Amino acid sequence: MRTWMRLFLLKELKPEFHVKIHLLSGFLGSGKTTAIQSACRILLDKGIRTAVITNDQGIRLVDADLFKFLGIPGRQVMNGCFCCNYQDLDRQIQSLEDSIAPEVIFAESVGSCTDIIATVLKPLRLFRQDEKVTLSVFADALLLHMLFVDGNELFDESVSYIYFKQLEESTLLVINKTDLLNPDQLLKLSRILSHKFPDKILHYQKSMDNDQVAQWIAILDRSASVVIPQSLEMDYQVYGEGEAKLAWLDQDIEIESADETAGRGAIRLMQDIHGRIVAGHFPVGHLKFLLNGNEKFSFTSTSGPELILNSVPASSATLLVNARVQTEPEILSLIVSDSLNALEKQGEFKVSVRTHSAFQPGFPRPTHRIE
Repeated sequence: MRTWMRLFLLKELKPEFHVKIHLLSGFLGSGKTTAIQSACRILLDKGIRTAVITNDQGIRLVDADLFKFLGIPGRQVMNGCFCCNYQDLDRQIQSLEDSIAPEVIFAESVGSCTDIIATVLKPLRLFRQDEKVTLSVFADALLLHMLFVDGNELFDESVSYIYFKQLEESTLLVINKTDLLNPDQLLKLSRILSHKFPDKILHYQKSMDNDQVAQWIAILDRSASVVIPQSLEMDYQVYGEGEAKLAWLDQDIEIESADETAGRGAIRLMQDIHGRIVAGHFPVGHLKFLLNGNEKFSFTSTSGPELILNSVPASSATLLVNARVQTEPEILSLIVSDSLNALEKQGEFKVSVRTHSAFQPGFPRPTHRIE
């Protein structure tokens, strides 16, 4: 059956057909992307047509490349957040509906953005009334523990303003990466959060646990028709200052070796970049690497992976870097450049930078804002 006829039948012969659009908010490094990957696998295995829309201030995203490798249908909204690029978000939703007629779309907003209810959720419900739209706000369990139990703040006050506004606007708060806490720590945190947020749905999970992610999906299904929550009261000046405190760096690197150890060189490079950022005491939103288009490694200020190389020996390797760090773009560029030079000076590897971009996000100017 031709694709256009199949899509026609899906839409016309099922009048009750509605797309579920699940928006995900939450700070950089909170595990939103991993949760989406797990959720997509669960739904696709059940035969539910599922797609993703990724979002970033830059133009080359580790997660978008990884979704493509995994065979998960997707679109991208780049060069700005959903709220400031709302028309592009709408176009990408429509493109997915016209091409694969998804039953579920996960749309992950930039981790440094907030005010999603007023600028994305309410406009979607106004202009796309046939869709069912939900919002989940993700938070790293260890970072929550550091803030609410230990009383330690990692980021600048204006950056923290964004973080706390994300928590404030949640009706469904997903406390993610619970495996980073021991049982006593998790119990203490859960008591504090239950007291602090009595009106919120609190869901505890780790994004690699399919059973826990399935529970999150079930909550989304039940909450698709709930009353729209109140828009935040926002100080956009402070919000903009917080975004400007963060440096964005995207770099596409090629590593070559004469003895098929290029992958090992990539591991050394990842370790060195992360080590230099930590040594400089720069808070990490996230530091993501994609090796050869299929192996992802991700660091935050609270966690990092065990760097085990799974790829086969090869004389060349590609490494895509997405760094979101509280510092100046020039400093972040220098850190990465120093790491590249240090690797090449070892004499085993030739390193080439294919593309490079480093910047601070612009001031947030949403297309729509509905009180």
